[in-house]
Amino acid sequence: MNKITGLQLAFYDLRCRRNYKILEWHRRYGPVVCISPNEVSIASLEGTRAIYGATQGWAKSNYFDHFTGYGQRSVFATKPYQEHREKRRFTSAFYQASTIYKLPELERFVYDRCRAVLGNVERSDGEVDVYSLTDWYALDIITYLVFGREHSTRSVDHACPERVIFKSLKKLQFAGPCRVRFPIVFSWLSRPLGRWIPCLRFLLADDELADWCQLRISEAMDDPFLCRSPSLLRQLLQQRCDRDGKLLDRTFVAAEVLDNINAAEATVAVTATYLIWLLSEHPYWQLKIREELSALPLQSNNFVSFSDINSRAPALEACLREAYRLYPASSGRSERIVPKGGYEASGVLLPEGAIATSSVLSLHRDEEYFPDPEEFAPERWLGADASTHKAREARLVPFGYGGRICLGKALATMEIKMLIAALYLEYKSTVTASSTPESMSQCSTHDAVPWALECVIRFRRVQSKKANEGGGFEREGHA
Repeated sequence: MNKITGLQLAFYDLRCRRNYKILEWHRRYGPVVCISPNEVSIASLEGTRAIYGATQGWAKSNYFDHFTGYGQRSVFATKPYQEHREKRRFTSAFYQASTIYKLPELERFVYDRCRAVLGNVERSDGEVDVYSLTDWYALDIITYLVFGREHSTRSVDHACPERVIFKSLKKLQFAGPCRVRFPIVFSWLSRPLGRWIPCLRFLLADDELADWCQLRISEAMDDPFLCRSPSLLRQLLQQRCDRDGKLLDRTFVAAEVLDNINAAEATVAVTATYLIWLLSEHPYWQLKIREELSALPLQSNNFVSFSDINSRAPALEACLREAYRLYPASSGRSERIVPKGGYEASGVLLPEGAIATSSVLSLHRDEEYFPDPEEFAPERWLGADASTHKAREARLVPFGYGGRICLGKALATMEIKMLIAALYLEYKSTVTASSTPESMSQCSTHDAVPWALECVIRFRRVQSKKANEGGGFEREGHA
């Protein structure tokens, strides 16, 4: 049926259940599934490597036309492989782990935002919407990196226009399938409806974000100290094209900044929210993480270093991997065009020009490598033999694969791990009645948001005292 009409896929697309339906089809029909005319989904490691690897350089599909900014194509929205590769050079070094993890001022700022989050939890009397809170946290950090400290947001600290804009962007996620399938109609209707009907104002969120970002860029560029800032904006403004040696077009710079802010905020918020929710459902793993972190030495700011968190907390790493596996913060629509000559996937010849994508959920929930794939089981990352561990790692692709893997992976890891460390060294968490498996069902939207667009978690402080000469913490009793 899917070879003849795309109506079935469209039905699940509009219901924001696309990825789960494709997962169901793969389990029923195998590693290669026709999901609509001239469009296939692949659920094999070999196919994933071919689609996203550098050997043939598969181009992106027209789906990415929907992510231009200010009339320009950012790195993310660039379709030809070689052009994407050239543009990626402008920002890749900036986001490398070797750069991000060696910026003490960045770690200090992330710690500052962690303390702001804890202050927010303290003022809330225990119950917090962690989806909103982690969204503000991620926004503050990415704007620090992009614009510099003086022009970063402080949305964790107090109500501000940014909170409203990004809340509207989350609501707009549910209109995404309509925008992709009916772009002309959506373009004609969204602005008048957003202006005339108050409850539909979220339809203007993209425009509001673009205007806000343009204003921030202008303010930062007017700052005489921008040239001293280690910000992405400064780096982009000083970059030169390989072809002609000219400085980058400022409209392209604005588009790249806009895309970086939007992507970094959304990805971290989704992953951190699902990880906190999963830990709240599994107190045993909270305790394991707290025990690990309590054994680590403290710095002068009375907090453990990111280096120690990242290298000496295996339970935290395992829990994060399970969150990535169960709830990847991606749309599942990393579509590519089959190159000249076609491609054979698992015995099926895909014709040149067909649209192909890898089913991340199918890779992450392959029972051969992940027994009980629907279960949150961090222990699978801790006790496996070397070959099993390697096979599982190869199939864990929440940030994509190959030359187009998400540039922000290292930054996201730092943000999430430091936040989890800050929270669970001081608090234990439990779910509330409103945060159910149904409300937390992940939608097949571009940013893979939870259905309810909120996750209310109850936090209770754990008392601590300094222990042993290593300067770690013991946790005992409850407030």
